[in-house]
Amino acid sequence: MPLLNPERALRALRKTPVLLNSYIRELDPERAMNLTDGPGGWNTLEIMGHLNDFETVFGDRIRRALAEDNPRFEKIDHEGLVIEHRYREQDLQQVFAQYLEKRRALIDLLQTLTPEGWARRGVHPEQGDCTVLEQAVNIALHDVTHLEQMARTLELSGGLL
Repeated sequence: MPLLNPERALRALRKTPVLLNSYIRELDPERAMNLTDGPGGWNTLEIMGHLNDFETVFGDRIRRALAEDNPRFEKIDHEGLVIEHRYREQDLQQVFAQYLEKRRALIDLLQTLTPEGWARRGVHPEQGDCTVLEQAVNIALHDVTHLEQMARTLELSGGLL
């Protein structure tokens, strides 16, 4: 079995909500707002808002790759979304619930794919040509980046690295 395969991608995509929930389920709203990952960095609410917005972006890209022949995906201004969607004014648990609903829908969709569906392609604005499987793996890697960022922000990383 190849290193990158649908089963591994789906397993990885299922892990992020579990870890996020463990980080935020009893998180004091003040800590969610006041702790950042450094000067000018994001707080937990902003990280969660970003993950929620990008769950929409990622899902849309995959649906387009499945429906269109080799679609070109737009570049997203993630810093602009922080301001436009007013992350700091949102409720953390509500944002997480929205994210979770989108993640479940994405997993439900991906579980139905045939090998041909996983091989469908689109053009990422920065990484170029990619399959649906590569997009799913990219989502999981994006998740890890922000899980680590959130752990650091909440002072859970213990300065390991």
